[in-house]
Amino acid sequence: MAARTVATTDTLEIFRTTFNSLSSTDIGDVATLTTSASDIVGAINEINTTVVSGFQIADDTSSVTQQIGGGDVFRISNGSNITATVSATDTVTIALNSAITGLTSVSATTGTFTNLTVGGVSVATNAFAIAQAVALG
Repeated sequence: MAARTVATTDTLEIFRTTFNSLSSTDIGDVATLTTSASDIVGAINEINTTVVSGFQIADDTSSVTQQIGGGDVFRISNGSNITATVSATDTVTIALNSAITGLTSVSATTGTFTNLTVGGVSVATNAFAIAQAVALG
């Protein structure tokens, strides 16, 4: 945007067109704002508040929250038996590893186990095979 100036020798018409071009060309039409503000300064302040305040994250087991502001990086850590992968667009995939190690207990209300190994020994997972193993000793 070039600096707009009106010389003392310019006509009123030159002053009018130069002044009007400030809003129509340089600043833009206030009616096209996509914020709830009614002027440019209000719109900038509204956007600044949104960018600075960011958002919060929390887990579901405590009341502790963490503020994520503009410029912060929200990191998801990998852990034992869990892998977190970030991809486009705005996606985080958290997956259970295919080989689970170091568990001391497993609990489930429903589900199907296949190829279950306990202590390095393959364990039958369907009812007939279990009954047959018990019957045959």
